[in-house]
Amino acid sequence: MARSIVLRFVEEDVAAEAVLLDERAPETCRTLWESLPLEGRTVHGMYSGPELFIRADQVPEVPPENQIHRALPGDVGFWQQEGGRYYNNPGRVAEVVFIYSRGAAIMGPDGQPTWVNLFAQIRVEGSEAFYETARKVRTEGPRTLRIERGQEA
Repeated sequence: MARSIVLRFVEEDVAAEAVLLDERAPETCRTLWESLPLEGRTVHGMYSGPELFIRADQVPEVPPENQIHRALPGDVGFWQQEGGRYYNNPGRVAEVVFIYSRGAAIMGPDGQPTWVNLFAQIRVEGSEAFYETARKVRTEGPRTLRIERGQEA
């Protein structure tokens, strides 16, 4: 059985399971797994479309691997940017992002195209309530998202 992580909206206690893509993004999966649990307030990706993320600056840097720009519903990625590259980001920034609907294109904080390390995919079965809650963030405001270990290999 593949390893998985659980993404949970804390206030609603609604969760979805995501399978880790260990073969495609081994360093990202290892680093994120070792950094769990993570928790933060969701931010809606204002340039990316149907994307939510939490800041994950405490997660160590990882090399680019299995990178995507056009994301699909259920994709879970790790985005990072070194400090000083852009005026609006003097320090390193890292995020765990997930896509909750169609039409996402990963964009940076300045609206320019960027890429994420795709490291997990949310299982379709049993995730309806999770996606319904995710859609509410755009119009109703942030939620607390907790990411924790699920199944171990």
